[in-house]
Amino acid sequence: MRFVLPKGRLFKGSLEILRKAGIELKPPETRELIVRNGRYELLLARAFDVPVYVEHGIDVGIAGSDVVEERGSDVLVPLELPFGKCRLSLAMPKENAVSVEEMDGFRIATKYPNLARKFFERNGVEVEVIKLHGSIELAPKIGIADAIVDIVETGNTLRANGLVEVEKIMDVSALLLVNRISQKTKFDEINELVLKIKEVVRDGF
Repeated sequence: MRFVLPKGRLFKGSLEILRKAGIELKPPETRELIVRNGRYELLLARAFDVPVYVEHGIDVGIAGSDVVEERGSDVLVPLELPFGKCRLSLAMPKENAVSVEEMDGFRIATKYPNLARKFFERNGVEVEVIKLHGSIELAPKIGIADAIVDIVETGNTLRANGLVEVEKIMDVSALLLVNRISQKTKFDEINELVLKIKEVVRDGF
């Protein structure tokens, strides 16, 4: 069975919950991106690419619900996992803060253009969405955007950059992803894994 896990903040929790479910995956010791672990193969990928890998053939993956929603990948999601909790929020400079309804014509910087557009469309507000990678908080500081849509955990980064949350767009947590074809061709193996992870979650991971 092949697994794809995200580099970054979800990696440690992903390894741990799989280990507790009986899947021992040894992380890479060098910069290699594919590691063979006996019967298993572990791939490391950028968080935004994990749902794409699962959709196109990797058996099982773990990714944040923000990434899964943004990508819109055609994958099975049998479980929400009890880590990676945060939120996707709209934020803007404290001194210029206004309500969402007052943001017509605003420029919004984000790594999540699809989710941002859907949010403003639901609110009947027309904005220009600018897709950025990296430190989104920089955009309002240098004047290329009026507000941002980004992940918020503690809010410390926002406060450090003079930003305030205007509205929460969605709660975010890690999700277990399964390839649709693998669910059929490796049904017993994948079903057993899902049941074991459910037990780990129920026992208070």
